[in-house]
Amino acid sequence: MPLGGCLLIPVLGRINERLMKWYTVVTGFVTAGLTISLITIAHGQDLTAYYWIPGIDAGFGLQLTGIGLYVAAIAGCIGALAILYSIKYMEPLERDYEPTRYYFLTLLFVGAMIALALADNFLVLYIFWEIIGFCSFALIAYEYKRQKAREAGAKAFIVTRFGDIGLLVGITVLWSEMQKLGVENPFAITATVKYAVMGQLPLHALTIAGAGFIAAAVGKSAQFPLHVWLPDAMEAPTTISALIHAATLVNAGVYLCARTMPMFMQLAWWLPTLAWIGALTALLTACLALLEKDLKRVLAFSTISQLGYMMAGVGAAAIFASQFHLLNHAIFKALLFLCAGAVIHAVHTRSMYEMGGLARTMPLTHAAFLAGTLALAGIPIFNGFWSKDAIFEGLLERGMFGPLAVLIVTAFLTAAYSWRMYWLTFRGESRSEAEHPHDPPWEMAVPLVLLAVGAVVSWLYVGGYSANLGEAFAYHTIRPVELAELVHHTVFSHLIWVAVVVIAIVVALSLRWRSRGLAIPEGPTMWPDVITDTKAFGDWFWGFWVVMMRIVGSVISLFQTGDLNYNNLWLAIGFVGVLLMLLGWG
Repeated sequence: MPLGGCLLIPVLGRINERLMKWYTVVTGFVTAGLTISLITIAHGQDLTAYYWIPGIDAGFGLQLTGIGLYVAAIAGCIGALAILYSIKYMEPLERDYEPTRYYFLTLLFVGAMIALALADNFLVLYIFWEIIGFCSFALIAYEYKRQKAREAGAKAFIVTRFGDIGLLVGITVLWSEMQKLGVENPFAITATVKYAVMGQLPLHALTIAGAGFIAAAVGKSAQFPLHVWLPDAMEAPTTISALIHAATLVNAGVYLCARTMPMFMQLAWWLPTLAWIGALTALLTACLALLEKDLKRVLAFSTISQLGYMMAGVGAAAIFASQFHLLNHAIFKALLFLCAGAVIHAVHTRSMYEMGGLARTMPLTHAAFLAGTLALAGIPIFNGFWSKDAIFEGLLERGMFGPLAVLIVTAFLTAAYSWRMYWLTFRGESRSEAEHPHDPPWEMAVPLVLLAVGAVVSWLYVGGYSANLGEAFAYHTIRPVELAELVHHTVFSHLIWVAVVVIAIVVALSLRWRSRGLAIPEGPTMWPDVITDTKAFGDWFWGFWVVMMRIVGSVISLFQTGDLNYNNLWLAIGFVGVLLMLLGWG
């Protein structure tokens, strides 16, 4: 629906712009309904539709796996709500930018993410992996007349290239080994996982592929040190920020690691590497969120931090916990971004220091934002509490006490920056120069209400979610978790986690007085020096990285003489090198 439907948007845009917009909305909601219906009919069946590409020994097909079905449903449902929200939100930009381009790219973005999640082989996955990368670049830079938007789009595209190269290398290595085994479809994901689990893929090939897949996930899911592109991506329209952070791009890296995790479990370093990358990323970006005054950038750092939780969950082999948090995070983060869009739409600024007191004039947006904030902070009974607890439990059971301790500290910081964000935006005295801010129109309000309800009740679906996830996830046992078991296990068996949440609430409330006055400091002086030092280290690291890349680029440029003879010589040398490497593997 979305991949085919987006092709009609340019045609309808020429006929009638309003017709084009509502056609996109209808296509989005039909897509959402179809992705949900797949969950109800799958029940662990291995259903594949093949569309053959001439000359390539691989089927261009889709596969209904439990882990992929929910990622597809998230993309479809959040995408539909974001498109409906766009009808009113994007109107101010339509005077300067062509709306047809926006709706075409948005629908393509959603369709590509669904196809990636349901891909039955690595070739299809890689194709759509690159398409969502292109869509994110084009949508981040949608307001191309602004230099910041152009630079942010280019930065996102370039930084994620580092990871994408790793994915390409990993897929190529696995394809080479599967061809040697005479497999009918050497790109097939399920077959590759099967042969890896059975020990029929050589260790050196798995090592290269494992490193490449981690690099790919670090790039797409904005983990340290490739996290730097995501805060700048806030130059995109807020609806696109909601899509990128909740439904599409950044979920791809976590999904890739979770989908292929059984394949790399025999590598002793692979799971601990993921756990530590996730934990340290979560801590670093939670610290950065405490310093930020831009509402959307706070949410961006929050997204990176929560993705760190999911990555650590995969590192603990707690696939259910990681993907459960992915589902819950998609709901409350889409809610927070769309609420932020409503606030920015009303007060015409992104600085929280120029907001305040909006709870009185925007009661619906305030209630929805509060629900999202409580879910983000992990407050019972909101959905974030239950999935974060499951990640803590997974790390504890696997004996990964270091990443666990880091994430517990991060939980305190999450409560602190969440409360700071909420208080500066909605409480205290008004500091806005906008006249009569008010709640958004119904096209923007309906998604807020639906997502707010989801942030409160989505965890009640844990039984069906865990059962479907376990039925269709090959070569890794995911035990179904019933709702009563989840509640008893979390609240009564793990009182330590409840205590962590209570202490975090106390810490957050103790910070309330810091942001009550009208005089809001224009810098990070209200926060400990250690946080300032952390940001300084991040700036230094990025500067160091840029210098190193310039040096590498200068060296590489020596080989780019512009002389065709030299170019052909280097191509021949590279070809011979790859050929010798493949012969050595054989």
